[in-house]
Amino acid sequence: MLELERVCKAFYDPGRGAVHAVDDISLHAEDQVVVLVGPNGAGKTTLLRLISGILKPDSGRIEVAGYDAALQADAVRARLGYLSPATRLYPRLTGREMLAYAAGFYDMADAAFAAALDDMVDAFALAEFLDQPCATLSTGQAQRINLARTLICDPPVLVLDEPTTGMDLTAAAAVVRAVQRFRRPGRLILFCTHDTSEVEAVGGRLLVLCRGRMVHDGPVDALGSGNTLRDHIFDLLERNGQELPQ
Repeated sequence: MLELERVCKAFYDPGRGAVHAVDDISLHAEDQVVVLVGPNGAGKTTLLRLISGILKPDSGRIEVAGYDAALQADAVRARLGYLSPATRLYPRLTGREMLAYAAGFYDMADAAFAAALDDMVDAFALAEFLDQPCATLSTGQAQRINLARTLICDPPVLVLDEPTTGMDLTAAAAVVRAVQRFRRPGRLILFCTHDTSEVEAVGGRLLVLCRGRMVHDGPVDALGSGNTLRDHIFDLLERNGQELPQ
């Protein structure tokens, strides 16, 4: 499903020179939930953009669903749903129109779209604002439409970069429940978050990134729960040179 082999990506910063955003990362993942955590600048978003075919690696190989992410980016994107904090809605379209537009992009049949729309409305509680222009939606409502747009075509690979950004606690909890709901055989979900409570709630496999390198790969529950999980993650970061606020 997903194969990374010694992937590297660097950017040039005028003050610091070459910054290694992703530094020699290798990974194999099948149909499972993989949670990515790490501080700002750890390389999480860059890694997800590489996997999604938006960026090309400087070296190494990325294969998604049997396709090379650098050389066959269109084929990868056809099999992947990607949501990031930068994902935007068209302000003049309603939520329903936005979802229909996404379905049309993938040539989804009308009957399949109708069934998928009902599922999205139920999963993300969209009924109250589905027919409002996107420009009138709150941040949390817009993010729920965006999540539905990401899932409407039932992609085998789902990449969620900080999907609860801008949401209150209730809405964020609903998103985590939806991630659990849309787990299925044959689907890989990559879930990136800063919130250790979300790490525990989503569960699955945990990757900890620090300064562009993967410093931990294992089951979430192997590091404990609650404060113990958080403290283990912080300890991993400190041992790998990350300064944490006191």
